[in-house]
Amino acid sequence: MFRIAKFIIKIILVLFLWVLKESFYDQSLLPALYYTAVVKSILHFLIYWLTVNIIIRFAQFIYRKRKRMGDRYSDNVIGGLQNIYYILSVIGLVIMFIGFFGIEFNKLLTALSIVAAAIAIISKEIIADILCGISITFSRDIAIGDYVKIGEAKGRVIDINIHKIVLHNDDDDIIYISNSKAYYDNIVNYTQKEIRKYNVEFSIPVYPQRKLNEIDNQLKEVLSNFEEYLEPGQNKLRISALAKDEVKFKFQFKLNQINPQVADQIKSKIMEHVLGQLYSRA
Repeated sequence: MFRIAKFIIKIILVLFLWVLKESFYDQSLLPALYYTAVVKSILHFLIYWLTVNIIIRFAQFIYRKRKRMGDRYSDNVIGGLQNIYYILSVIGLVIMFIGFFGIEFNKLLTALSIVAAAIAIISKEIIADILCGISITFSRDIAIGDYVKIGEAKGRVIDINIHKIVLHNDDDDIIYISNSKAYYDNIVNYTQKEIRKYNVEFSIPVYPQRKLNEIDNQLKEVLSNFEEYLEPGQNKLRISALAKDEVKFKFQFKLNQINPQVADQIKSKIMEHVLGQLYSRA
């Protein structure tokens, strides 16, 4: 109810400011101090900023209603609209400050085009991050809450802002990745792709010889500590390649639900066994 009242107040305020703006055409209504470039510029900015705010908030409201979510719900679309709001607000502020000097709008556009070109050359990386951020927020590749791997960094997405993607990894670290790096890097989304099958590749010396079922039984014994997370009967060991001095194996297991953290623990335990038992007997 409070949000609706706030929204209505904003609309009333915009209408009031619009009427106030029209008084510029009749300079007998208000004191001379009112008719200055600074006041005019601030007035135009407030109308512009409130209008943008109303449109963005209304778009977010409609989107949440369609999703049947509460006011605090946030995802890529909500974040993308918020980023657009920030960009438009900054543009409005720049125009307002330039307007303090009494520059006409048509001249302002020419000046801004020159300034924009200069800024684009100087800060192309920042602009690239902003554009990539907008593209990412409106895409379906990753979303807030997804467990992803971007390049070498792995973790759960906790924020996608105008400059960076924020990950929370398994070591309880916060990782910041620039939007442009994430956009052009390889992204693996464990949540959306529902990855439950995992492979562990390793190799052991040819001598002493070991039977395949002996190694398979040892690895299954390692998995016995994780039975509650595993799909029964889905473990598989096979020889992937033969070399002169070693045999390469690939061991596959399947989880009963999406859980990348547990998968990493299982992989680690398997490799510990390979190094501690199979290699130690070589």
